Formats: sequence, C-alpha cells, structure tokens
Amino acid sequence: MRTPIRHGLVAVLAVSALSLTAACGGSSDGDAAQGADKPATATTAAEPTSAAPAVPLTADAMKAAVLEAKDLPSGWKAGKAGSDQATYKTDKPACEPLTTLLANKVAGATTGASAHFERGNGDSTLDQQVLTFPGTGAADHVKAIGTALDTCTGFTAEMEGMKMKITLQKLTAPQGAEQVQTFRMKMNIAEYDITAESNVLVAAQGTGLTRFAHVPANASGHKDFDGVAKIVVEKFAKAAQG
Repeated sequence: MRTPIRHGLVAVLAVSALSLTAACGGSSDGDAAQGADKPATATTAAEPTSAAPAVPLTADAMKAAVLEAKDLPSGWKAGKAGSDQATYKTDKPACEPLTTLLANKVAGATTGASAHFERGNGDSTLDQQVLTFPGTGAADHVKAIGTALDTCTGFTAEMEGMKMKITLQKLTAPQGAEQVQTFRMKMNIAEYDITAESNVLVAAQGTGLTRFAHVPANASGHKDFDGVAKIVVEKFAKAAQG
C-alpha cells in the first residue's frame, strides 16, 4: 500500500525536483525566455569560442528537449508529480555534488520544462527536467557529478532532521551528448523502514542540462532504463544543438 509518506519519500529518491509543476508552468518558461532569445549553437559547452559565444537555451528549445508520451514504449502515461522545496546536506564533502539531484533547483541554472510519466498503478515512474546555464555551467555541473561518482560510493543525506542512507552504483551511460553520467541510487530511511531504488541520468549539451530519473516497480524493472535513457539523451542533445 502506498501511503502518503511512502509516496513522498520515494519521490525524493526519484529526484522529485525533476517534475515540479513550477518547472512546467508559464513562470519558468518565462524566466528561461528572458535573455535567451537565440537557439543554442553546436559549440562545445566546455570550450566556447569567441566567434560563437555560449548562450542559454530558449524556453522553446528546453520544451523540445523533454520527453513526450509518444517517445516512450507502450504503457507509459503522462502524469503530474508533486513539488518538493526541501534542501539537503551530506556527511561527506566529496559527495556534495550528488545532493543537487535531490534538490528543487540547481544554483546558477534557469529551470525549463519538465515531464512526469507513470506505468501500471504508478509504482513505475519517469521524471525529466531540462535546465540551462550561462557559459560552461552545464558542462561543469555534470563534470562535478562525474568526479563525485568516482570517489563517492555512498553517503547520508539529511533533510529537516530525517536521515537517508544512500548508496551509488555507476552504470554504462548512453552516447549522444557531450557529457553523460548514469548511476543507480539506492536509498534507505530506517526511521520509516523504507528502501527504494532509482536509476538516474544527468547530461550536458552546450549550455543545456537534463536530469532524468527512473523508478521501477521492482528489481526486474531496471532493465527498462537503458532503452529510455538512450531516447532521453538523443532527444535532449538534438534540441540543445538547435
């Protein structure tokens, strides 16, 4: 039985920030459009040139980078996830970049469109969020997460006094974007006797960033991640390149 507290805590593991209604609303798209009236160039985010300066993605480009139901295998239906305004801290400084995946916003980024999908009775979920940075912010963000994954196999995250023990397992990332990191995040909240797992992808293309999370209904559902992750990267990279 999925009680409200269980749903909320599993949503945290699923990077609930990826599907905030604020990210889908007009205010977010409006923020993205300000100062970003040109499509992104194909210039590498990490090495912008003077002839083609890195500019933030437009709101339309970020919307085009987000999954639609027609992109997914049969059985997935678009839904609406709740918001999470909480902040998190970790007991290991080396793992700090990974706590950004539990938070609503990313420092320095403008939030664009997002999407939430469910299958079956909602026990399997997909969440995606697209953001844009000035300069090399997107590439720097994914690089920091990659560095953290190389040295951090687990940490304890704390949110308003509640502690979550998180372990990490790197996965093989799909090709198609300038930088991609994928991993499995396993969470245990002893206080509520809850355990859950999520497959997470973070990718950068130019000034764009996407964050994607897949929560399977059970362990056998992990096999679905690779195929959907490939679709996510391909669609995101194409939209970010303009």
